[in-house]
Amino acid sequence: MKKLVLLLVAATTLVACDNGIGENLDALTARLAEVNAELAAATSEMSVSISDISTDLEAAQAAVDEANEAIEDAISVIDDLNQRLDTAIAALAEAATEEQVIALAADVAAISEALATLEEVGDFDYDGVINILDKCPGTDPGVEVGTDGCPIGD
Repeated sequence: MKKLVLLLVAATTLVACDNGIGENLDALTARLAEVNAELAAATSEMSVSISDISTDLEAAQAAVDEANEAIEDAISVIDDLNQRLDTAIAALAEAATEEQVIALAADVAAISEALATLEEVGDFDYDGVINILDKCPGTDPGVEVGTDGCPIGD
């Protein structure tokens, strides 16, 4: 008898559950259709987004390639400037010091004074009178001159 009561309770419960399951199954099926539609829309948007991202990535890669070329050019220019700088530094290392330049300037001044003296005691027109005493510089060769360097008879 207990078994029969249990069997009746189970059968009643099963019938009661079966009626609710059908309604719930319809609701679940409808909701599943909604989720599938949302998933399809999201997947479609994702495909568009992936395509856009791929295009953007290709453009970014092209920009990176251009930037790398510009950087390589800049590095080449920098290397050239470094070589020039090394050459300039080497030239400066061999250049005269300030003291050497002052000594050279003093030598040039002394030579200039000696040249001025040579000009004064020289005879540029070859008339036999030194330039400092020659009152008629530039007389023609072969013209007889006095002690002042001027032609005789002038």
